[in-house]
Amino acid sequence: MPKTLSEVTRDAAELPTSERLKLARILLDLSETSAEPAEELQVAWDDEIARRLRELRTGTVQGVPLAEVKKRIEAGFQP
Repeated sequence: MPKTLSEVTRDAAELPTSERLKLARILLDLSETSAEPAEELQVAWDDEIARRLRELRTGTVQGVPLAEVKKRIEAGFQP
């Protein structure tokens, strides 16, 4: 007999954080009904990555150091 949603949820809550995140990604992938084939999506991502790298290399945009990004994120979670 299949598990109920409540049982699955309870089991998922007991997983380590990294495993819960993997499970969430799997569930999202299973529920996606994208009209675009995976290959077209990959091409779009490749184009986006190339555009962003080009902007960084030409100085069109300025990068932000990881330490600064972390500080900004953590500051956003402060009361």
